[in-house]
Amino acid sequence: MGIDVALESGRVDILFVAANARSLVHNRGDLIAGLIEEGYSVAALVPEYDYSEEVDALGIRVEKYDLDRHSLNPLKFLKQYLSLARKIQKISPSSVFCYAVKPIIMGSFAARMLGVKNVFCLVTGLGYAFCADGLKPKIVRYVARQLYGCASLLSAVFIFQNEFDKEELEKGWLFRLSGKLGKKRLVVPGSGVDVEKYAYSRLDLSRFSFICMARLIKEKGVFEYAEAARIVKEEYPEVEFYLAGELDEKLVSSVQKDDLEKWQSNCGVVYIGKVDDVKSWLGKSSFFVLPSYREGTSRAILEAMSIGRPVITTDVPGCNGPVVDGLNGFIVPPRDSGALSKAMKKILKDKEIIISMSEESRKRAVEVYDVKKVNQGMISVLRDYLP
Repeated sequence: MGIDVALESGRVDILFVAANARSLVHNRGDLIAGLIEEGYSVAALVPEYDYSEEVDALGIRVEKYDLDRHSLNPLKFLKQYLSLARKIQKISPSSVFCYAVKPIIMGSFAARMLGVKNVFCLVTGLGYAFCADGLKPKIVRYVARQLYGCASLLSAVFIFQNEFDKEELEKGWLFRLSGKLGKKRLVVPGSGVDVEKYAYSRLDLSRFSFICMARLIKEKGVFEYAEAARIVKEEYPEVEFYLAGELDEKLVSSVQKDDLEKWQSNCGVVYIGKVDDVKSWLGKSSFFVLPSYREGTSRAILEAMSIGRPVITTDVPGCNGPVVDGLNGFIVPPRDSGALSKAMKKILKDKEIIISMSEESRKRAVEVYDVKKVNQGMISVLRDYLP
C-alpha cells in the first residue's frame, strides 16, 4: 500500500467515513491506493468500537468516531451524529466519501452543514429491511428511502453496486427529485476483486465440498444452506459442507448457537467460524454457495469466482449479476432449500460442467470485476469534483 505524500501537510482532499475498520481495509483499500497514486490526500474515520490496527497499513491519517450500526435509538443517533460532525470539522476535508447506511445518512448531513464542498455516497447494499417481511421492516424501508433521498440532495454523486438498489431508492420522491436536479448517479460492478491476489486455483476433482461464507444471519440464507446440505448428504454422504462466518447473537435475525449445533449434528455442516485466510478456504473447496436474500454486490462471490470456483446463489440483487445461470454457476429462487439442493446435486453429477464453470468464473472475474477497472471507473467520475 502506498503512503499518502500529503499525510503530514494537514491537507485532506477526500475523507472516507467508514462503517467498520475491516471494510475500509478490504473493500476500500484499493480505491484509497488508487486515489493516492493520482496525488490526492486521503484520510478516514472508523468506528471506535471495532477499530483495528490493520488500518495503519493504508498509510493515511485515520481517526476514530462513535458509531453503533444497529441501534435505532434517536438519542444515540444524535450523539453519534455530533461526534461525527466534530471529527469532520477537525479534519476539514475538501470532500467526504460515505458508504453504508448510517455513515451516508449522518455523514452527508454533517459534511454539508460544515461547508464541505462535495459529498460522495456509495450504497453497498440496502440491508435486511429491504428483504424482510413485516410491519417494522416496512416502516424502516419507508424512513430509509426518505433519509437516503435527503442525503442524495446533499451529495454530488451517489454510487450503487447494482441497478436494483438504485431503482429501489428511486421509489422515494426525494431521491427522484435529486435526479431531476442533476445529481449524478453511477452504477459500478461491486467493490471489485484483486484478481492477482485471488489467483486461479485448479479444482481437485477427487473430492467435492461446498462452502458458504457469510454473516450468520437469516437474510444470508444460511438456514436454507444447512437444510440443502442435509438433503444432499442423504444421496452424497461423502460430500463436505463448510460454513464460515462470525456468530453475533445480538443481531435481530442472528443464527443462535443451538442452530449451529443442530446443523452440525443433523445436517452434516462443519462450522469453521470466522476465517481470516479466505483465499485458502476457497482454494480448498470445490463450490461456493451464497443463498442470500439481497446484496449490494457480494464480494465473497467475486473472490470465489476469481479463484475459479463455480457459484450457486439466488436470483436477487447483488447475486444474480456476477453469476450467469448455467455458465459459471446456478441461480436458484431465494428461501428455497429444495431448489438449492437440486442445483447442488446437478453440479455434482457432471465433471465436465464443473471444469467449464470454473474457467468461466475466473474469466468473468478478470473481464468484468477486476478491482483496478472498477476503481478507475469511480475515480474518473470523482476526479471532476476533487481539487
